[in-house]
Amino acid sequence: MAGTPGLTLDQVAHILVPGRGRAADGFGITPEGAERVAVAAALFAEVVAARDGVVVCSGYKSPSDLTGAPWTTPEAPGEIFQGRPEADAMVAELIASGLASSRVRPERHSLDTVTNLLRSEHEGHFGDARPVAIVSHRSHLRRILSVIAPRTLRRPYLGVAVPRPDTPPSRLVTLASLIACVGLPTDPSRAIAAATRRSELLWSATRPFPRS
Repeated sequence: MAGTPGLTLDQVAHILVPGRGRAADGFGITPEGAERVAVAAALFAEVVAARDGVVVCSGYKSPSDLTGAPWTTPEAPGEIFQGRPEADAMVAELIASGLASSRVRPERHSLDTVTNLLRSEHEGHFGDARPVAIVSHRSHLRRILSVIAPRTLRRPYLGVAVPRPDTPPSRLVTLASLIACVGLPTDPSRAIAAATRRSELLWSATRPFPRS
């Protein structure tokens, strides 16, 4: 799915997988998340592996997700999460599918799609500024490519869709994404903080709110 004009799949060096929520126990991923992971694994093998790229899996949990026992990881010493971040669950699935641990990276603090992209971009998870393929469901990608990515990413990007029909989000979800990312500060740390505050406010104002 087109993003940056002129960018083609043979120019992509990295993959970004936004989370799709956690399983009921707060430790696994949803079937929809597993679909994204499967497409990312195939895309890595076919396109990205030869370019020394990485797969960044992004997401902690939505603010309305209160499940999961305390969990931590040696990669984040002293930090305790409520359940396992969906990023770490997706990374585990990718490693189990055969990817080397050095080629997969978790971004485990974002709360929604806007902060998925902001944190993945500005916290150095990719390691360089080469183009990225965003793997998700088609309706989610439409929102990412039209509303979110132009306001959050600083690299060329395109979308790679999960090959399964999905339900388009409500206008409320698209509006919430726009509110969360429009007019953000240019400074990355301030942009992340502002988008996080907006997302938390939107979740509290619209709960229950569909995760995407």
